[in-house]
Amino acid sequence: MNHRLLPPSQIAEIMGRLASLNGLAADTLHRLACGARQFSIARNGPLFAKGDPALALHIVVAGQIKVFLPLANHMEKVVALVGPGECLGVASVYLGEPHPAHAVAKVDSHLLAVDREVLLRQASMDAGLACRLLGAVSKYQLGLLRDMESCTPRSSLQRVSCYLLQHRPHPRAQAYDVVLPTTKREVAAKLNLAQETLSRVFHQLVAENVIEIRGRLIQVKDSEKLIALNLAGCPSD
Repeated sequence: MNHRLLPPSQIAEIMGRLASLNGLAADTLHRLACGARQFSIARNGPLFAKGDPALALHIVVAGQIKVFLPLANHMEKVVALVGPGECLGVASVYLGEPHPAHAVAKVDSHLLAVDREVLLRQASMDAGLACRLLGAVSKYQLGLLRDMESCTPRSSLQRVSCYLLQHRPHPRAQAYDVVLPTTKREVAAKLNLAQETLSRVFHQLVAENVIEIRGRLIQVKDSEKLIALNLAGCPSD
């Protein structure tokens, strides 16, 4: 983990460009920057481990962080993939609880760490910042609920259909694109499927002219068919 000593003014400028903090008052950004540091993590490097104290809010500037729970047989359950402009560990930081999962860098990544005490003090004075933190927690909670929906006892075809429907831009969209945020192996892990099973389901959907696949780009051609597959009462496999 490499640390860079940047002046608060430069850190505040970086913060102001991030989606999670963009639009906050200049004095709020400056106070946060005074309690922040920038650092880098190489690919596969750890950010924190399950049980570590949450002493700072982490914000991804560039790269991607994988949050996961270890499972038996060297498997893992991917909880979240956090990209540029997004923050992680908000609930643990706010509650003062240890991190409930591991976090590692998927690729070479650059982050900001905002000291917990500085963050909480500023959030108590700035409703805009408090709303941003609430939004981050809410987004994370909804993501977990959607993952639970995708992984309930259903067929593999239903789980994949549900996953693709969750990325539909609006309820009436008939055709749309889904860019997989990570490898197919880790998407399969999020859905509690083997990678081979995910590939088989994708091939089935392609054969039925429901989707097209170009690398990580999934082009949904018929969302109505996906809905029908998701609602079908198939036994789990």
